[in-house]
Amino acid sequence: MRKKLLTVVKVFAFSTLYFAQVGINTSTPQTTFHIDGAKDNPTSGAPSVIQQTNDFAVTNTAQVGIGTTTPTEKLDVSSGNVRIRNINSNIGVGGTDRVVVADGNGILKTIDFTAYSLFHARLAADQTISTGASIVTLMFASPVATSPFYSYNTSSGVLTFSQAGNYLVTLQASFSNITSGAQLLLGIRPVPDSNYLGRGSHYAGAATPTLTTSTRIGELMNYTTVIVVPTAGYQIRFTAAPNQSCTILSTEMGPTGNGNVTNVTVQKI
Repeated sequence: MRKKLLTVVKVFAFSTLYFAQVGINTSTPQTTFHIDGAKDNPTSGAPSVIQQTNDFAVTNTAQVGIGTTTPTEKLDVSSGNVRIRNINSNIGVGGTDRVVVADGNGILKTIDFTAYSLFHARLAADQTISTGASIVTLMFASPVATSPFYSYNTSSGVLTFSQAGNYLVTLQASFSNITSGAQLLLGIRPVPDSNYLGRGSHYAGAATPTLTTSTRIGELMNYTTVIVVPTAGYQIRFTAAPNQSCTILSTEMGPTGNGNVTNVTVQKI
């Protein structure tokens, strides 16, 4: 009987040791391994958020908490900065490596920042503007490149920003069927309409060739500016306003080949 009782005690003691939680500076460890750095945790119950700020914890699923006893990631730091003293000795590779960012909950993630920030679209078709016409919205086709920063309505020509910030905008357009000295103006205007956020003018040096089935050459101009988007949901449109009738070309064609000429590129900076 004594041997049986001793065996039961040994099994119970082994089980208790095997499943025990280890605490350092605390008599009430909250997880598999728990260090109370300042030895300020209560003798019973869970420590407060403030008391946990100096704690270190490891769960039974190998999640590590610094400043928290309930980590939800493989490494969960409740607050403060992370420093790697010799990080500059390991230089990244542009075009291959990714940028590390933090989401709204502070969880680190990687993104391809170049692709993520870029919007690019080409004019859907030629647009003819009559003499005396008001400011015309340039109508671009579905974006060739875009990201969650932008949404574009191909029916209204309105670009909507999903995040506030500074954006670099480049507009390029080719105007044809115009006479010498005609003014070509490209612009960026807010929605609802108000004053230009940016505009660029160019005067044609000479009359452009007449459009034919084999020749489509215009007067090319580029305009680049920075616009400040104050809030998410902010909207703009891209416009053209020549002082004479003209055609804005979606593509050019001539003896050197053909391709897109009127387009817009937007990038968050």
